[in-house]
Amino acid sequence: MGNLGSGELLVIFFVALLVLGPNKLPDAARQVGRAVNEIRRVSGGFQREMREAMQEPMRAAEQAKADLLDPFNQAASTAADATTIPLGDTDPPLPSAADGRNGDSDDPPAPDA
Repeated sequence: MGNLGSGELLVIFFVALLVLGPNKLPDAARQVGRAVNEIRRVSGGFQREMREAMQEPMRAAEQAKADLLDPFNQAASTAADATTIPLGDTDPPLPSAADGRNGDSDDPPAPDA
């Protein structure tokens, strides 16, 4: 029933009892219950109609998305199949300690005197 707690419901009940009196309160409660049920029924019907109305456009959008992405997926698959060169063959050799360099500088080593 929304965000109404038990305290709020109790206050509403007592105000209704004071305004309507004990004789009219049961009839008023029945009418409120019927109105709430009717609102829920109409709301449920509206939600169902909206879901049904959106199913076909959603299917069309999903198909358009699949059609749009298909060339990209095929290209990615072809590219993945074509990459057979191991990474170790393409890396440049690393400088070693025997070269007399520490690997931090791009300058050639100084000649020995």
